[in-house]
Amino acid sequence: MAVREKERKTVIALHGAGMGADVWELLARKMPCEALNLPGHGTAAGPLLKTIEDMAAWVRAQIGDRPPRTVVLLGHSMGALAALEAAQAPAVCAVVLAGAAAQMPVHPDLLKKARETPEAAAALILKWGVAPAHAAAAEFLKGLLRPETLANDLAACDAYAAGEKTALAMRKPALVLAGEADKLASASAGRALAGMMPDARFCALAGCGHMLMLENAAETAREIKAFAAALEEF
Repeated sequence: MAVREKERKTVIALHGAGMGADVWELLARKMPCEALNLPGHGTAAGPLLKTIEDMAAWVRAQIGDRPPRTVVLLGHSMGALAALEAAQAPAVCAVVLAGAAAQMPVHPDLLKKARETPEAAAALILKWGVAPAHAAAAEFLKGLLRPETLANDLAACDAYAAGEKTALAMRKPALVLAGEADKLASASAGRALAGMMPDARFCALAGCGHMLMLENAAETAREIKAFAAALEEF
């Protein structure tokens, strides 16, 4: 009997602003995924990419030689925007967008802090990015944030304006995951993003903030695996 197509699917995970591939560590313990470091993040060499579109082009290049419809792109926050932009790659069969919105403007004060006092900007993200009930997740995230990349990454998110147009043009299945207590990309904005895509479903995780894959890795993994299992030929 031939090997079913679903056995060859790969979840590729894209991190958010100021982070790296290690932000997926807890989730990877619950489900297999291949986490990428964008250039200049984590252990990856190369100059920082200045726009979401540039990040998406880099992602497409990384997956370009894989067989068609064998990749589920999983992105968090900034990585979700890059995943949305990269979804048209033939290798991609579906996307999972976590902590995402069609537009993700950044407050001018936070942008200024990221440029001038990046450690202070990182502290604000720690304060607002994790729900109060998940102190352990905040402590874990503290060791993952890379303040030196924040100014670049937050500016890229702030400048990105194509989210609605790209979502409306999406012709692949999508799952939008949100934390009900997210203060950086609200659950209502995530629901609105899901509503823009013809074949998308929305799920809000109770008690979670922006870093839902750290705050509740088990539930995040369950939702992703259920979505993936329902994909045609997954």
